[in-house]
Amino acid sequence: MKPVMLATDGSPTAEKATATAIDLARLLDTELVIVSVWDIAYAGYSAMGFAPISTNADLAKLGETEARKVTTEAAARAEEAGVETRSVILRGFPVEAICEAAEKLAPQFLVIGSHGWGAMKRAVFGSVSTGVLHHASCPVLVVRGVAERAPAAANGAHESAKV
Repeated sequence: MKPVMLATDGSPTAEKATATAIDLARLLDTELVIVSVWDIAYAGYSAMGFAPISTNADLAKLGETEARKVTTEAAARAEEAGVETRSVILRGFPVEAICEAAEKLAPQFLVIGSHGWGAMKRAVFGSVSTGVLHHASCPVLVVRGVAERAPAAANGAHESAKV
C-alpha cells in the first residue's frame, strides 16, 4: 500500500499536521514517510526574505542537524502510535524538494502544515504549503496550524465594538 507522506519543518504550526499524518497512516495501516528540507540559501535569508546572509559550513551543518532532529522527533511520535516510519532529509528549496519527493514516493496523501498567514504575509514570505498544493503530483492535505492573533487593542478594535 502507498505511504502517507508528511512534509514538516518542526515548527509549532506543523504540530497539527504531524498529528494528522500519524492518524491517517495508522487508520490506513500504512507507512508514514517523514520529509524535512533544509538549504543553506533558504535558511540564509533575512527576516524580510531579501538580503542574503553569509553562509558557511557551520550553518550547513546546523541546517542538516535541525532537519534530522525534526524527522527523528516526528518518527518517535508515530512509532509510539504504532505507525511504521521512514525519514527522508532533503536539501534544496522546500516546495521543489517536497514535490520531487512526492513524485518519487507516490504517496496516497501528502500532509503539510500551514501557518494560517493572511495574503500580505504570504506575499512577503511566500507559502510552502500553497506552492506544494499547486505543484505536487499527489493529493495534498493542508492542515492549518493555530494562527497567531493580535490583541484587540493592538489592531484598533475594542472589545465592546465586536458583534
